[in-house]
Amino acid sequence: MPLRGEFMSKKSEGTGGYPLFREFPGLEKGLPRIPFGVFPTPVEEVPSLARTLGIGCLFVKRDDLTHSTYGGNKVRKLELLLAEAKRRKARKLITFGGIGSNHALATTIHGAMNGMTTVSCLVPQPVTKDVKKNLLLGHHYGAELVLADREMDLPVKAMGKYVDGLMKDGKAPYVVPPGGSSVLGALGYVNAAFELKEQVAAGLLPEPDRIFVAVGTCGTAAGLAVGCAAAGMKTRVTGVKVTEWLFGNPVNFAGLASQASLKLHSLDHRFPLNLVTPFDVNLLTDYFGGEYGKFTREGMEAVELMREHAGIRLEGVYTGKAFAGLIGTQEKEGLADSTVLFWNTFNSADLSDLAARQDYHELPPEFHRFFEEPEQDAEAPVE
Repeated sequence: MPLRGEFMSKKSEGTGGYPLFREFPGLEKGLPRIPFGVFPTPVEEVPSLARTLGIGCLFVKRDDLTHSTYGGNKVRKLELLLAEAKRRKARKLITFGGIGSNHALATTIHGAMNGMTTVSCLVPQPVTKDVKKNLLLGHHYGAELVLADREMDLPVKAMGKYVDGLMKDGKAPYVVPPGGSSVLGALGYVNAAFELKEQVAAGLLPEPDRIFVAVGTCGTAAGLAVGCAAAGMKTRVTGVKVTEWLFGNPVNFAGLASQASLKLHSLDHRFPLNLVTPFDVNLLTDYFGGEYGKFTREGMEAVELMREHAGIRLEGVYTGKAFAGLIGTQEKEGLADSTVLFWNTFNSADLSDLAARQDYHELPPEFHRFFEEPEQDAEAPVE
């Protein structure tokens, strides 16, 4: 378990107002939020990379910097999800993901900062250094790690933990969906679009023609699409699928976007209602690699390009594939006359030293094999 002192200086990290509430004040009362993220996140121009790729202007939205302990795109979602959990007086969170899930780790860390423990129900994925690191860190920060052999077994595992939590705590655990991608979670990225609008108005970047972002469970991209439309921006959101079709598909994307729009409109009728159909969704599906967590050649080349030209770290499961989708779009369609924004959803806070001090033998025995089998080779990814 983490020492209490690890969290003491992080509780008041939230800064700045909420652009969505500034634009639509009627929303604030109906949307409780715990403000622990650091916003606005910077936008950074990468002219060397734009010249190399032949893109007009290229910027990176640094959501890897949403929190100093553990950032990434989950922070925006968890500000709302954890507030709802607290409203329901939940003491325990239950969530889901692969064994290397950034989402499960983010939920564990930020849940612990806000007085809640987490049960992480996980399924196997190809093993990497980051997978091992996230398992070790999840255990260190107090997660109860539960392994299911297949995704179809997750509901049974979760139900058992739900009943157990209800019996022990007298309060129902709060279920955080995979990726934090509920309607409530997606609203964090509706707000992010209004944050971007304010940065455009401040002259930090031109209004983007395109946003490219990884699509795992659709909440981030769906929220951005709703927010950009409601903010009156011309920006088109392009998602790059990095998960199986069950999670990352136009039906889920459109459903989340429409429900998010309807939720906000119901809370403040001045928020424009925009119902999205699957035919409205721009989702690239050629960069997945056939299996969740499997490195691809295009994705790893994209990781290296971003590191070389911008000094920004991506990874091979989500953001590398998303940036590969951006590169592929330039090659196929041409973006030479476009202002393009890549939304970096990764966490850049480095917890490697902390992970290195952990002993995997302290994890539940069923997880030990992931530390004893070979890692997938980043130098020889799938074609």
